[in-house]
Amino acid sequence: MSKKVIPVVLCGGSGTRLWPISRENMPKQFLNLTGEGSLLQNTVLRATDISKAKPEELVIVTLDSMKREVMRQLDELGPNYKSHILGEPVGRNTAGAIAFAAKYVLETFGADTVMWILPSDHHIGDEGALETAVNSALDAVEDGYLVTFGIEPTRAETGYGYIKVSDFLDDSDSVRQAAEFVEKPTADVAQSYLDDGNYLWNSGMFLFSTKTVLMNYRALATNIYDIVHKAMGEKTKTPSLEVYETLPEEPFDKAIMEKSEKVAVVPCNPDWSDIGGWESLWELCEKDPNGNVIEGKAAVYQSKDCIVHAQERLVACAGLENIVVAETGDSVLVADKRNGDAMKVLVKSLKKSGQPEVSIVPKETRPWGMFKVLSESKGYKIKEIVVKPGEKLSLQSHNHRCEFWVVIEGEALVTVDNEEKLLKEQESVFIPLHATHRLENPGTRPMKLVEVQCGDYLGEDDIIRYDAIYGRTEAA
Repeated sequence: MSKKVIPVVLCGGSGTRLWPISRENMPKQFLNLTGEGSLLQNTVLRATDISKAKPEELVIVTLDSMKREVMRQLDELGPNYKSHILGEPVGRNTAGAIAFAAKYVLETFGADTVMWILPSDHHIGDEGALETAVNSALDAVEDGYLVTFGIEPTRAETGYGYIKVSDFLDDSDSVRQAAEFVEKPTADVAQSYLDDGNYLWNSGMFLFSTKTVLMNYRALATNIYDIVHKAMGEKTKTPSLEVYETLPEEPFDKAIMEKSEKVAVVPCNPDWSDIGGWESLWELCEKDPNGNVIEGKAAVYQSKDCIVHAQERLVACAGLENIVVAETGDSVLVADKRNGDAMKVLVKSLKKSGQPEVSIVPKETRPWGMFKVLSESKGYKIKEIVVKPGEKLSLQSHNHRCEFWVVIEGEALVTVDNEEKLLKEQESVFIPLHATHRLENPGTRPMKLVEVQCGDYLGEDDIIRYDAIYGRTEAA
């Protein structure tokens, strides 16, 4: 098959079972969990390498709120990876996201293309096995099948959905027909699936022609197709919120795969994990002789099969087994690493009670550097800001707060109402209410300062922006 393969990476989700290192504003796909690069970056490189697609042929579907971080991470890979970033105004699960991508691929690359759908937050240890699976699926795609990839199970896992497979397709010894999609089972049912030998883990990866999947949407999920078509208008990357939010929150499996008459499955074993929780992460990481995974400034004694993650403080554990301890500066988690369902309920309850630590990360990256909130209460907020050499923040002003800046390391070029001032270490400046101001690092090493905000409202929307970074305004 010689049709062009367009990799489509789905970059949404909140990764609540990996809280507190994964949060709504910085979910697991943006984190480096398994080695070099984030899960998103590794997925992008793997997708373009296996599909032989050019960087400028990559399509990313993400939320508008995540586009800035997606752009930043793709920039680290090279200049051409961010040509086709599609922003959903609101998340509506994978059926809407894939319909959005399919219409865009049709209009941008043509109907005579193949779409390879990939979650952005999965781990693949054996890329060669995945490439073999993709190549073996192409003939079935040519014959009009919607193809998914089933992972050969290694245990009676209750955290994954399953696919029951039946006969091999004609003239194929590697592609089988899908008999049934089943939800996450109980432990007894999962064991029966493992014993049966005809059930595979559902990987969430798909391969099909653009023309075929759109035909299936029109026939099987007409409502989703019509709403996405109306929301997008003519070849837009940013659909109408008013229209898009009327989409049903439905996964692609239920909307299309379970209803289609031509669904095929490629069984494969590419050392896959969705890193759906702390136990999955523990399985992937290097361990000490007692089975412990240690990250950061941590110490363990008479402990076994634990995962200890320390970011800012010493974490010491004694006499523990199968426990996760995760410290992130603003939060500490102590939990049974095997109980992902309890983690999901815990984080949901924290969110319901309004705990900001569920969503907001203590340290946020920006194209110009990073900042973290050191302390905040009514009327004030204290931040540590680090600006890379040669970088600058956007020109802005505030209607409800003034700011004090104290340089701790390096030097800062500060603009306040068109007047520039060079600050060195231990020097400070006051930014009055309504003053237009900018912060810049003219030096050759990172510049660090402490910012104290004072006012009756300290939200990020109290920023009037006067220029843009990466094609959009950038808040400090």
